[in-house]
Amino acid sequence: MNLRQPETWQRHQLAAIERMQADIGRYTRPVMGTMGTSSLVYLMTWGPMVAFWGADNMPWLALTAAALSACTIMLFAPAFALAIGVETYFCRRIRQMEA
Repeated sequence: MNLRQPETWQRHQLAAIERMQADIGRYTRPVMGTMGTSSLVYLMTWGPMVAFWGADNMPWLALTAAALSACTIMLFAPAFALAIGVETYFCRRIRQMEA
């Protein structure tokens, strides 16, 4: 008795999973982009301030940009973790279906 799924059913499942990943990706990719941009802004503003200026004379514009990007990172952290988990799950399922 052969309990293997037919090849057409496997292709159908693969297409359905790829479609779900594309649909959910419309919500996860902006979260990842926002998080990446905020992290880059934070590193590019906070790093030079710590390296070149003392605590008494930090520039306000760079300090404000670092603070706003840090707040954005903290607010988006749970959504980012969920987005990474969802994308990882779909990538693993697609890789498993193709093998």
